[in-house]
Amino acid sequence: MFDHFARSVALRHLRSNVRQNLLAIGVVAISVTLIVFLGALIGGLQARIIEAVTGSIPHISIRQAEREPVAAWRAPGAIEDDALYVGRIVKLEQRRRKIEDWTAWLPRIERADDRVVAVAALVEGQAFLVRAAKRKAVRLTGMVPERYNAIVDLQGSLVTGRFFGINAGEAVLGKKLADEFGIVLGDKVRLVSDEGLAGSYTLAGVFDTGFTAVDEGAVFIPLKDAQALFALGTAVTVVALKLARVFDADAVADRLAGQVPYEVESWMRKNENLLDALRTQTQSTGLILAFTTIAAGFGIAAILITAVLSRLREIGILKAVGATRRQILSVFALEGVLVAALGGATGLGTGVGLSLLTERWWQAGIVRRTGRPFQVYLGTDLLAAAFALAVVVGLLAALYPAWRAARVNPVEVIRGA
Repeated sequence: MFDHFARSVALRHLRSNVRQNLLAIGVVAISVTLIVFLGALIGGLQARIIEAVTGSIPHISIRQAEREPVAAWRAPGAIEDDALYVGRIVKLEQRRRKIEDWTAWLPRIERADDRVVAVAALVEGQAFLVRAAKRKAVRLTGMVPERYNAIVDLQGSLVTGRFFGINAGEAVLGKKLADEFGIVLGDKVRLVSDEGLAGSYTLAGVFDTGFTAVDEGAVFIPLKDAQALFALGTAVTVVALKLARVFDADAVADRLAGQVPYEVESWMRKNENLLDALRTQTQSTGLILAFTTIAAGFGIAAILITAVLSRLREIGILKAVGATRRQILSVFALEGVLVAALGGATGLGTGVGLSLLTERWWQAGIVRRTGRPFQVYLGTDLLAAAFALAVVVGLLAALYPAWRAARVNPVEVIRGA
C-alpha cells in the first residue's frame, strides 16, 4: 500500500517535527487509555454481576411441568357446534413435581449439545433446620457431590471438613448458617422436610461461597437421603446443566426443549431485567467511547492539517520533481497511521497498567469486607479492538489533510514562496 518513497518521506516528517507529533501521539494514547480502562472496568463489573447470579445456580434447569387442568370444552376433539357444557375448572391438588426416568435421560442430555459441560440430578425442596430450640427454614438440596460440584464449586469453597464423599446421614452447609446455629464439625442437626419427614444429620463440612443466599440458607445432603425426606422414591426434581459459556443458555435451552418431555428453564430468561440493565450499561459505555474516539480523530486531523500547511513549499517541490498525487496522498496517510499506531501502543500500555493498578487498589480496600476480590477484564478482544480502532481513526483522520496535500499546485506554491 505504501511504497518506499511514502515511507521515507513520512518518517522524515515525523523526525523533523517531534513536538507536534508527540502531541498527536498523546491525543491518541489518552483516547486508547480511556477505551481500555473503561472497557476493563465495565467488563470486570459485569463479569462479577454475572458470577453473582450464575455462580450458585445451574445455567439450565430441567423440571417436570406443572399440572394444568383442561376444561371439557377445551379438550382435544371437543364438539364446539351446538354443544353446551356445564361445569367449573378446579385447581388440581399441588404435588411435588418429579422426574421418574431421569437415569435414562441423563446420558442423552449430556450428549445433546457440545456446549453442555456438566449434568447433575438433584432433589430440591424446602425444609427446616432444627437444633435445640432454634428453627430456621432452609433450601435443602440432595445431590451426588462429585456431579454437583461440576455445576457449582462447593469443594473449592470449603472452609473446613469435606464435601466429596459425604455419607448417608451427613450434611454440608454454609459458614453463616453454621455460625448462626453455633455448630461445628461432628455436631448433630435435625432436618424436617415440607412433607413432614425428618432425619438427624452430622455436620461433615462447612463452605463459604461469598453468595449470601447460599451461605446462610442452603443445606446439602446425599441424593438418597433427600429422596427419602421428600418421599420421592427413586425420582428427582431437577436435572441441572452447566454450559461452557453462560450466554449460550437460551440457545441450548431452546434446543433441549424440543428433545425432552419436560420444562426447560434458562437462567437468562429468569433474569431478563438484569440482562437488560447490562445491555443498557454496555450501550452507554459504547457511546462514551465513540465520542472519545471521534475527539481523538479530530485532534489527529487538526495536527496533520497544520503539518500540511507548514510544508506547502516542500510538497510543491516534491510534486515539481515528479512526485505523484498518489504518493503525496500516501505520505500523509502513512503519517496518520504511524502516529495512531504509536499512540495506540502507548495507550495500551498505559490503559493496562492503570487497570491493574485500580484492581490492586480495589482489592486492597474491598476484599476484606466482601470476601470476593474484584478483577478487571483485560481480554485480547478488548486490547485488539482498542488498537485497531486507533489505527483506523488515524487513517480516516489523515484522509482530508492527505487529500489537501495531494491537490497542492506546485507552481503556485513555489511562486508564492
